[in-house]
Order: sequence, then C-alpha cells, then structure tokens
Amino acid sequence: MIWISAIQHVGVCAIFMVYPLIIADQAKLPANQVANLLQLGFIVLAIATVLQALPRGPVGSRFLAPSIYTGVYLAPSLLALKIGGLPLMWGMTVFGGLAEIALSRAWSRMRPFIPPESAGLVIVLVGFIIGLAAVRVMVEDSASGALTAKDGIVAGCALAVMAGLNVWNRGRLKLFCILIGMVVGYFVAAAAGLLTWRDIASVVHRPLLSIPTLGWTSWTFDVSLVVPFAVTGLAAAMNTTAVLTTYQRLTDADWTRPDMASIGRGVLADGIAGTLSGLLGTYGLTVSSANVGLVAATGVASRVIAFAIAAMLAVAAVQPALIGILTIMPRPVMAAPMIFTSVFIMISGVQIISTRVLDGRRTLVIGMGLLSFLVDAVDPHVFDGVPQWARPLVSTPLVLATLVALSLNLLFRIGIRRRVEMTVGAGASDPQTIIGFIEHHAGVWGARRDVTSRVEFAVQQATDLLLADGIAAGPVSLAISFDEFVIDVVIGYQGVALELPVRAPSHDEIIETDDGHRRLAGYLIRQHADRVESREQAHQVELRMHFDH
Repeated sequence: MIWISAIQHVGVCAIFMVYPLIIADQAKLPANQVANLLQLGFIVLAIATVLQALPRGPVGSRFLAPSIYTGVYLAPSLLALKIGGLPLMWGMTVFGGLAEIALSRAWSRMRPFIPPESAGLVIVLVGFIIGLAAVRVMVEDSASGALTAKDGIVAGCALAVMAGLNVWNRGRLKLFCILIGMVVGYFVAAAAGLLTWRDIASVVHRPLLSIPTLGWTSWTFDVSLVVPFAVTGLAAAMNTTAVLTTYQRLTDADWTRPDMASIGRGVLADGIAGTLSGLLGTYGLTVSSANVGLVAATGVASRVIAFAIAAMLAVAAVQPALIGILTIMPRPVMAAPMIFTSVFIMISGVQIISTRVLDGRRTLVIGMGLLSFLVDAVDPHVFDGVPQWARPLVSTPLVLATLVALSLNLLFRIGIRRRVEMTVGAGASDPQTIIGFIEHHAGVWGARRDVTSRVEFAVQQATDLLLADGIAAGPVSLAISFDEFVIDVVIGYQGVALELPVRAPSHDEIIETDDGHRRLAGYLIRQHADRVESREQAHQVELRMHFDH
C-alpha cells in the first residue's frame, strides 16, 4: 500500500518536470545535459520531500508534502535565462530560496498579514494555473493552436478512468486512480500513434545506471533581478502556506485555524529546498499543490509514504531509462492528471476561503486578487506599458495576484483594531455582567466561540480572585482589544501582582496553604491564555492576557 501510493505521488511529481524541460528547451541544451538536469531535479525533489516529513527538529511541516517544479518560478527564470543564461538563472534561484528562508524566520509573526482567505485564494489560483497549463501542454504542438482529435481522445480516456475510479469505486482502486489513468493514457496514446516504437526503443537503449554531474553548473548574480526573485520567494512561501493549511484541514477533523508553527517550519524547508535547487543547477520548486489534491482525492496522508517517495525519486535520479519514460510521455497523458488534480486543488482553496466570514474587506481582497489574476492570464499584454523592472512582477499572474491580495490586506488593516473597556466595582464581581460584556462584543467582532470561552473563563478567574480576595485595592479596569487574529485583555488595578505558576499546585498545597487557591487560579489563567504576564509598578498592576484567534 505504501509503495503503490508512493508510485502515484512520484507520477504526479514527474508530470511537473515539464518546467525544467521548458527551461532546457529555451536554453537549447543537448540531450545529455537535459538528462543530467532532470536527474539532478529528481535528487532535489527527494531531499525536499524528506525535509517536509522530518518527525522532529526546526525544519519541516511533519506532513506528506512532496514538492514539484512550479510555474511560480517560470517567468523570472526565463527572464534570467534571457539576460545571463543558465548560470544567472541558477544564481537567482538560490537568492529566491534564501529570501524564502529569511521570510520563514518571521512567518508566524506575519500571520495577521497572511490571513487564511489569502492562502485559500493562492490555492484556488494555483489550481487555475495547473489547469491552464494542462490545456497549453496539449495545444502547444498544434499549428492552429487548437486541440486535435487524437489528443482529445487520449486525454479524455485517461481523465475518464481517473474520474470513474474516484467517483464510483470504493475500494483500493480509488487510491490509485491517477496512476491507473496515466497507464491507460500511455496505451491509448500508443494505439493512436502518439507513442511509437522508436520512442520506446530510445528508452530501452539508455544505460542502466548514470550518476549526474555538476560539471556544467555555475552561478552568477544580477541586482536588477533581486525584486522579481524576492517576490517569487514570497509567492512560494504563500503557496507553501496555502498547501500546508490544506493538509492541516484534510488531516484534522477539528481544524479551525492554521498551525503557524508547522507552517513556519514548512516554509523554512521549502526555502532550503529552493536554495538547493539553484545550487545543484536545476529549477525552482515549492510544496506541491497537485499532490495535496491527490491526498484530498484518495484520503491517504500517512507521512511514512514521504520516505518511500524520496527513495523512489533518488533511484529514478540514477536511472536514465526511468527518466526516459518521462521524456516520451505524450502531452495529453501529461495533461490529464494535471486537469484532474487541479479540480481538487481549486475546491480545497474555496473551502479554506469559506471558513471565514467574508465581510467587505475580505471580499475586496479576494475579488481584486482573483480579477488581477484573470486579467494577467487572459491578456498579458495589458501590462506592456509598465517599467522594465516591474515586468517580472506582472508577467506571472500568480505573483501579481499575490501582491495585490497582500497589499490590499495590509491597507485594509488600517483601523481594524477595536477596543472596549469597562470597570468592575470593588467587592464580589458579577459574573453575568462580565460574561455579557464579553459575549456582546465578541459577537459584534465575529470572534470564534472557542476563543471567546477561553477569554471569559480567564477574565472571570482573574476578577474573582482580585476582588473577592481583596488583592485589588479598589475597582478593576477591564480593556479588551481585537484585531481579527488576536484578542488582548488588560486588567488594571492597584495592589500586588498575581502569581501565575507554570505548574499546578498539588491538592495538599491548595488546602493547607493560605495562597493555594490563588496559585490554582493563576495556573488556570495561564492555561487558558496563549500568553500571560503581570506587570507591577508603584503598586499599579497590569495583568495582560493574549489569545490567538
């Protein structure tokens, strides 16, 4: 089961070797260098897959999250290739990876600027890119630019097998629908004359073993390409965030918000893999949105499969015959799984977007990002008048849409923070008054129910302790602020600072010591808040509680 699932993932990853093949074609590389480029590419994919699946340490999302060569890097890579050849493309790919690594160090703190709906938008757009790329792959060799009957039949048969097995089969065949569809596609392509005996013979006559070399690899750097590749690194990080958010949602039935710690480690792993792809002389990559579509379609997400995938990719890297099978893959066979997975990718993105209430601000962010993508994809010449330095930013629809969405999100954050205050009088606090105050404003702000409950419990514990035990010499001020991603509570009073122990007091400590119940209350406050601290200055104390939303 593990190895068969791994084969299917490797097959999906192999489809996107089309991007290094495009680079090789534009660079006019001879056949031996093309094969070497693909071999190095498989090695980098193997390393990237292992980095994401590492069970511990500061690197890796802990998911079955293979990487693929991505269209995100295509436009800036072609520009670098035109200016300075492959050495410049490889050098700037290293820079793009380093930019993503730098972003990963502050990624969790950037969550307010990268909301889930923006990540969902990126997932939807990546699905569009894969689907559109599939269509272009099929019509590229057509003189008229139209889909031929043979290509349509081959792609249709492969796609029909994939869809049929996924929809109507409830057994193991559903798990391997893409792989089976691709095999059927090869046979149909052979029957239609799109795959000849000469093609097959070229694979059979390749050597059994070949070790790739770095003899052709060198690196140069151009300051004029810093901005395009920095934005490309940002787009790769956004894609990784969106894909890993999808993995979290698929594997956690109780998912409510992205785990930014896991995503930050995943972005770091993606940046390391991107840097390595430039150092080894291949092409830019990122975590695969196509493979998460496969996981969504099959429901198989065991991280153990990642190591089997890496082993297969490493073996493929030294097997010219296996790589040869990719080089003879008919274009409609390549397009069918791209179309199939793109559908699941787009719907996964829509589901992420739908987890948030779409107010006017979010609607504008998503709508303008989507519109800018469509404008750039449908009529790229609309931006021909922009300055030369900005053209790489608008020549890739995903990069443009990402910039538009992030810029609007940053702009619309002006004035988003809201703050309310109340005073709780001396003596016993009225629980219903405090809870009603929190409930009312949390409802107005659209705060999640689970977070609101934690705020209510922590505030009630604190006010009860301060007023009922006489710790506060006078009334207590309560200030609550909300900015969509966090709820901050500040309780101010005159008196002494509360003890907020990390360890719960024992049963004997609670009963036998005078401050046992205070320490228990302080411990419970710490457990319910994501961060808590107590500041004292001249008997004026502020108890600050932070709740991630």
